[in-house]
Amino acid sequence: MISTAMQKSCMPSRIEPPLRLPVRMLLQEPTSAAGKRRSRVCFSTPGPRRRCRGLPRRVSEGEAARSNSAGSSTKSCFALRSFDMSAGSKRKLSDVLTACFGIDGNFTVIVEEPSRAKRTEFRVWSSLLAQWSPVFEKMVGSEKYAESQKAEVIIRDFSADAVELFLRFFYSGSVAGAIPVLVEVAAMANKYQVEALQSSCLHFVRQAMKPEAACDVLASADRFHLDDLRAEAVDLIFTQPAEALKERPALRPELLEEILDSVLLCMSEDDMKKTLQSWGEKEGDCLEPIIKAKIQRATVRTPGVYTKDVLRTLWDRYVEAGKKGAFLGYWVVVILGPEQAEMCREDAAKTMASNVDFVHTYRKGWVQWLLPHSSVHLRGFSFSSNKHNISASTSFRIWSSEDGATWHLAYESHNKEIEIGTFLPCKRPPGLVKWFKLEVLEGKLPNVFFQIHGILQTSV
Repeated sequence: MISTAMQKSCMPSRIEPPLRLPVRMLLQEPTSAAGKRRSRVCFSTPGPRRRCRGLPRRVSEGEAARSNSAGSSTKSCFALRSFDMSAGSKRKLSDVLTACFGIDGNFTVIVEEPSRAKRTEFRVWSSLLAQWSPVFEKMVGSEKYAESQKAEVIIRDFSADAVELFLRFFYSGSVAGAIPVLVEVAAMANKYQVEALQSSCLHFVRQAMKPEAACDVLASADRFHLDDLRAEAVDLIFTQPAEALKERPALRPELLEEILDSVLLCMSEDDMKKTLQSWGEKEGDCLEPIIKAKIQRATVRTPGVYTKDVLRTLWDRYVEAGKKGAFLGYWVVVILGPEQAEMCREDAAKTMASNVDFVHTYRKGWVQWLLPHSSVHLRGFSFSSNKHNISASTSFRIWSSEDGATWHLAYESHNKEIEIGTFLPCKRPPGLVKWFKLEVLEGKLPNVFFQIHGILQTSV
């Protein structure tokens, strides 16, 4: 049983001052066939509400005269050709809409936070909710739903701060806040299918996620089940633990144990104990028993090593060990496909295994690498060369496998030009991998080193 004081000490912390990350998402109609967007501006006299479809064409003098002679209705629409608003005008329009937030409205969003005994209400326009969110569109557009009948919705799974940012976005098209709150807004945007807001929040969080903020991102991403973001935060902690764990993190005990017990944590046992001791003691903190246990444990954990070139790192270890025994066949095994075998020199397999001496041209076909005594927590790939970039006419795939039988597609080029040295993030395999396969489908990869990025676990 965790005491109330201990529970409060484990509540996720916020980064102060909040990191403001503004973006303007312009009020525009979908792109037309001509490739241009049309700003949504409609002028009309009071009358039944109608949905604006963009600016109509300009009415000629003849048409206006015919309309007047026919006895037009009192409702009219200011007719102008579509035009592109200047950036300044769009900002002004956004500011005007932002100023309308919380003023009037026909629908109430109620936020109940039982843990804080707090209830917050926001008055908004149901039509605006429906325009942005398919979920709200169904909710407020049908009498079958209680929310439509009562003109209100109760939200209990998100904080008032996150809900306010979420609703303000509908008015302004912009979002700004502390990293943990933006993660929460991304989760809310996912639930209510506001794709533009979700992608913006995740983009900003990833841009701002430095090692010092990784634990805050992990806590929020874990709480709101954003698995991809959670994995990215964990990877950042694993690869840069000295910076990420410099301060005592506000994590659940289970999360801290997951990090400290992992063989992927790139920190020696002695350095980890020094880091934990630097946090000091905090009476009543639910993390304190775990911290003390890790400082006193006698078992030695073999730490992982983060590298941007797994093959070269293994070769360097082989050299440091005095080049005892065979590198090719024990440290790394290279298997050439039929097409590659026909074009390679006898010593090519050794240089492919170690990424030393000279580069290779990979033509149509495949090459496999097996690490018999090592495993990799895969993060991505890159190609190094002193030659040109990889042409868009070259098509290739990179596969990974735990056992050489079941293969996972980690990366596919999709016929796009790739700048030499660019990090190519992978589709994460389910676990550690020992096999890699580079498969060229069209064209060639000229004069390159194939580099594997990840956390290396090895017994040699």
